[in-house]
Amino acid sequence: MASILLAGCNKTSTAGSTAAEASATAQSPQSSSGSSTSTATQKSADVSWTAPTTNTNGSALTDLAGYRIYYGTSASKLGQSIDVPNAGADDYVVQGLTSGTWYFAVTAYTNVGVQSTLSRVVSKTIS
Repeated sequence: MASILLAGCNKTSTAGSTAAEASATAQSPQSSSGSSTSTATQKSADVSWTAPTTNTNGSALTDLAGYRIYYGTSASKLGQSIDVPNAGADDYVVQGLTSGTWYFAVTAYTNVGVQSTLSRVVSKTIS
């Protein structure tokens, strides 16, 4: 597993969230017979994280609303995203992936839509 850190939000009037840690692991769902399936639409990656607890100014983070997972087949072009609108979430299974290397990064966002900067990108090879 690889871990990544979220940096603070880029908002001038209010501090943003910091210090979320995330990781990604590949999964192949089980069929009803218990054998692993390998169709492209059934491949997935489990992205998990630890929620941030403080703002960039050190104050308690009280308005966390959710997370956004960015992903793609190039570390420099994370062209797809998934919104996870649940501040209590600590993981999400990204589905519909094909075989190959996928890259993931996460941001946290507040109730008023302030989003942290993109975390460090991590990769996972799915076979």
